[in-house]
Amino acid sequence: MRNAITTYASYPELASAMLPYTEFLLEQSTLPARHRELLWLRTAWLARSDYMWAQRAAVARKLGLSDAELHRIAWGAEAPGWDLFEAALLRAADELHVDAFISDATWKTLAARYDENQMIDLLYGVGEITMHADYANNLRIAIEPELADRLPAGISYAPSATQTNARLVDRSTRIAPLPATGEGGLGNTNAFRTFGRNPPVDALRTAQGNHVRGATTLTPRLRQLVIMRTAVLTRSEYEWAAHSRGGRQTGMDDAAVARVIVGATAQGNTLQETLLLSAVDDLMRDNLIDDATWDALAEEFSIRQLFDLLFTVGAFRSAAYAINSTGVQLDDNMGDFRFPPELR
Repeated sequence: MRNAITTYASYPELASAMLPYTEFLLEQSTLPARHRELLWLRTAWLARSDYMWAQRAAVARKLGLSDAELHRIAWGAEAPGWDLFEAALLRAADELHVDAFISDATWKTLAARYDENQMIDLLYGVGEITMHADYANNLRIAIEPELADRLPAGISYAPSATQTNARLVDRSTRIAPLPATGEGGLGNTNAFRTFGRNPPVDALRTAQGNHVRGATTLTPRLRQLVIMRTAVLTRSEYEWAAHSRGGRQTGMDDAAVARVIVGATAQGNTLQETLLLSAVDDLMRDNLIDDATWDALAEEFSIRQLFDLLFTVGAFRSAAYAINSTGVQLDDNMGDFRFPPELR
């Protein structure tokens, strides 16, 4: 990812928050190396990212994956030749991409072999690759000349998943949160207690969140708007409850919150709000912001703000994958900030 890293380095504060966790997930996570590359390559395929496919195909070949296996990854979980577990890995990537949630059947298959830390690394890893695909697609990052692989041609785009919006809120957890410490703050919320099982790794992931919360170049209101729209599209009620409350703290009233649910077509949005809402929709649907929208964004925002837009959507889509799929329940103080009934 030499060219990507060089691109990120133009914004050092973002690079220092992002890349340590990326390096862990891509190269050092608790997942077996072959399984990592199956997931990362399938995610690159789903995001239509030649750049990320080229990066991970080179690694996969060093691990012994053949041309035929690379093509089967593009064909997906239904291609003949996968064992039950590897098919489930590919299906998990599809389900996260399409539905931001791993189905009960797929989770059961994976959890029979993986422990809790491995399941967490899977969820956040798929999200992290998706985020880097967004950067590569939108910034037109050039593939390094020594990398020959590209997305396989002649294979139809057919994820083995559908959007169900099935969620575990008010049902049950798949990974129970660690016991409460009695201390206040983010560290004692259900989400942080669910994912804080591996403190050194948790610190890397928290650095990404800290950038969005405290170092982003987006204004507080626009940051919350982007996160809230991402929560709507991933049907992440936990993130919606946390950040619609945060949005109100930046001055959003009931009408402004309702407009985030409607999206870019809602009457009353400012130009910047309309553009950001459109961009989130494009990223979630296509991993690529429409050219006209990107050009308009570039008139309104600095390049660092556009980097932070991509990072915020990527980080919170990744968090939604994890929160939805592990069944994180709403915190006690979220009852007044739930999704409207039509989104539950």
